[in-house]
Amino acid sequence: MLALAGMNALTASGCVLIYWAAGSRCLTQGAFLVSLVVFFVVMSALWVRLERSVSGGRDGLSRLGRGTVALVLVVVGLPAIVLAPLFALQEAIPIDAGLTELIRPVMVLLLIALAFMVAVNLAGLGVLAVSALRASLTSRR
Repeated sequence: MLALAGMNALTASGCVLIYWAAGSRCLTQGAFLVSLVVFFVVMSALWVRLERSVSGGRDGLSRLGRGTVALVLVVVGLPAIVLAPLFALQEAIPIDAGLTELIRPVMVLLLIALAFMVAVNLAGLGVLAVSALRASLTSRR
């Protein structure tokens, strides 16, 4: 479960880095889209590989539960790790420092990264479901 949670945190972090590079004009729009698609495919494939290697011979329900707990762990933990220090600094630093203007973009970027991470998990889950269905159909023949 911790391996999947680490994979989810890595996915969200990579998404943030890609958006940061595009936002700072280091990537063109085409390069941004290509990098997002490539990163999505790579992380989905790694998620499937990790899920298959870690779960072993577990049934589908326990695999789904483990993946869900790992996802919820990152969805709850990552915003707390990122936003708690920002809110604490907001109270300690004067308003003139401009930290207030930084919090909103960080929150939006965090929301985008979490949505991307959930999409990677759903894509990986879809690949596993199609793979299991295909194996089930071929074993009946």
